[in-house]
Amino acid sequence: MPLFRYRAITTNGKEVKGAIDADCLETAKEKLRKQQFLVTSLTHLQNKQKELVLAPALLLIFTKELSQLLTAGLPLYESLLTIEEKYVRHKAHSVFLDLCHRLKEGYPLSESLKRYPHTFDTIYISMVYIAEQSGNLSSTFEQLVQIIAHQQMVRKQLKSAFTYPAVLFCFSFLIVLGLLLFVIPSMKELFQDRSLHPVTAFVLGLSNQLNQHIWVFFLSILGLCMATLLALKKFFKELIYPILIQLPYISTLLFHNTLLRLSRTMAMLLSAGVPLIESITLVKKTVKHPLLEKVLIDAQQKLAQGKKLSWIYNEHSIIPALMTRMLSIAEETGKMEEAFFHLSKIYEEELEKHLAQISAFLQPIMLIALGAIIGLVVLSILIPLTDVGSFN
Repeated sequence: MPLFRYRAITTNGKEVKGAIDADCLETAKEKLRKQQFLVTSLTHLQNKQKELVLAPALLLIFTKELSQLLTAGLPLYESLLTIEEKYVRHKAHSVFLDLCHRLKEGYPLSESLKRYPHTFDTIYISMVYIAEQSGNLSSTFEQLVQIIAHQQMVRKQLKSAFTYPAVLFCFSFLIVLGLLLFVIPSMKELFQDRSLHPVTAFVLGLSNQLNQHIWVFFLSILGLCMATLLALKKFFKELIYPILIQLPYISTLLFHNTLLRLSRTMAMLLSAGVPLIESITLVKKTVKHPLLEKVLIDAQQKLAQGKKLSWIYNEHSIIPALMTRMLSIAEETGKMEEAFFHLSKIYEEELEKHLAQISAFLQPIMLIALGAIIGLVVLSILIPLTDVGSFN
């Protein structure tokens, strides 16, 4: 149902504002008149809540601000209303406005968050739902801030590890392109009617083809970039991820990143009061590693049969022995959330170590490979110039 934002004056002369859902503008006016409101402003908000996605940075800010307001003692509705008023000119304002409106109508916050599945994942919604039952919203949102902040930090580390090689590759590509498009064509006359070295002949032919079909080349590059972005966005899990987990170094990096996310999320869910089986079910939806997904599915089934998690993990060789032993001890002491928290610290250090190793490995490899390509192009120019006897 469409959502309308209104400003109105009550019978006491007080100005109020809010949102109301109605089939059309006239119905919205009629509803407000029945509440004895004198409408001064009524605007239609596009009903695209399910399509709106909060950026990761904005999601973190929203969760952090909500946590701070709840910790300060403000009621949930007042906290959401404060955030909604702050982002009144933001493009995501309708999301906050809708959350306020539905909370005022009596819907639980967890139920309203389900309207935005691309912003709030199942773990976020489940933790809010458990907190609503226990009345511990402020501490739950603090834990959510930690989860989101850590996820963004890991994502930033992964990006930074590959940023330098990517920039180096693009810079070298532009240099080679400049040589082929401008430098070599300007020296064509020097190479006419001469016996050329095969390397020089190849580079000259490549330069000629590139200059003759320059628009085809650029359109091909553009299409390739768009296809790559589309594949990363749409088919990453189905097509690209299975290839990446087979590559040396990269497979270890992705596996430790998955173990880190699994351990930290399990620690937060268990500390929030989510039962073990339900925690496994929720974590399974966020794990992208196909082998670990199979392990979690098996654990979900066997936990329901009364078996211990450490015993189930011990059956799968992919699970590190460290995790199995720590969970076995935690099951005896009843401190599962602490065990998962310590595991997350261990795998965080492992991830940082592997990121440093990959970055140190890629940089010299890229320098050597790109230096060889540029050197080949320059050498193709210098070889004929050193043959002084061939000049007339």
